[in-house]
Amino acid sequence: MTLRNYSVDFFSQFYISPNYSTFWNFSLGEEMYDSNAKYETESQKPKIKALLIIAYSVIIVISLFGNVIVCHVVIKNKRMHSVTSLFIMNLAIADILITLLNTPFTLVRFVYSTWVFGKLMCHVSRFAQYCSVHVSVLTLVAIAVDRHQVVMHPMKQRMSRLRGIVWIAVIWVMASCFSLPHAIYQKLLRFEFGHRKVRTVCLPSFPRPSDLFWKYLDLATFFLLYVLPLAIISVAYVIVAKKLWLRNAIGDVTLAQSNAHRKRKRMTMKMLMAVVVVFAVCWFPLNCYVVLLSSKVIQSNNALYFSFHWLAMSSTCYNPFIYCWLNQSFRAELKSLPLICTSKTVTANPC
Repeated sequence: MTLRNYSVDFFSQFYISPNYSTFWNFSLGEEMYDSNAKYETESQKPKIKALLIIAYSVIIVISLFGNVIVCHVVIKNKRMHSVTSLFIMNLAIADILITLLNTPFTLVRFVYSTWVFGKLMCHVSRFAQYCSVHVSVLTLVAIAVDRHQVVMHPMKQRMSRLRGIVWIAVIWVMASCFSLPHAIYQKLLRFEFGHRKVRTVCLPSFPRPSDLFWKYLDLATFFLLYVLPLAIISVAYVIVAKKLWLRNAIGDVTLAQSNAHRKRKRMTMKMLMAVVVVFAVCWFPLNCYVVLLSSKVIQSNNALYFSFHWLAMSSTCYNPFIYCWLNQSFRAELKSLPLICTSKTVTANPC
């Protein structure tokens, strides 16, 4: 069986041996799968399989537990219903989305080198990955802009919760629109080889010229939804940090009030900047790998991809720990949850 004019997505190295195919227009010859052919991708080796299952299972458990707790804390406590808290909950929801609708499916595909979830999930899983990442980065931009307005224009009225909810809705609509090309141009391919073995793969099928379409789609995604947002966030936080560290807040009467006010603002800034840095660091290697791969600058490498993808997915785990570490209000609310800390453990080993 021969397949032509399909853009093979960067996951394809787990389905198709790089010795017999290219990433752009590839053929699957019968000789590849005859009875004498030894076909076993790296992800099918027992040790690698066990390592992948453990590594991704850790991400799934920690991410779901931590982000559900974040949502619970924000929803339960009215004093945490600020715009910033709503944006933080939106980040948690995006992390839950990718944890439920992408990470487990990707793990199974890595381990078994085949797609077993049907045509609908072929599109949904891809959409969930891109949509959740876009929601996260756009939410981080919204938080940075909001903090900039609060610190630089303290006398102006803060963004209302209703307006914050509207912005969250706009973020999801924008993220969905940006993610649709990646979701729409997916195709489920089924082929047979030696002794009636069947393999099903979920791969992109971009319009011709498919190689250029894939290349420029990845480049546009990288610059518009990673580089540009992080540049805006960096500029906003540099301006805010300079003011917080160099000036007293308006309305401070005494030195003690000034110090307390500045300390709270600085801790909030540290928390938000830590969230941004973690997101940027975790997703940078995979973004670069995908862009270089689609631009034909490098060849596929399973070990690199496994490592970069795991690092990117692990970004869904860290935010709850950052909030617990750097946000006193969140830490106090977390301690009040009976399933998290008892009165004894709080005293002996606070979160």
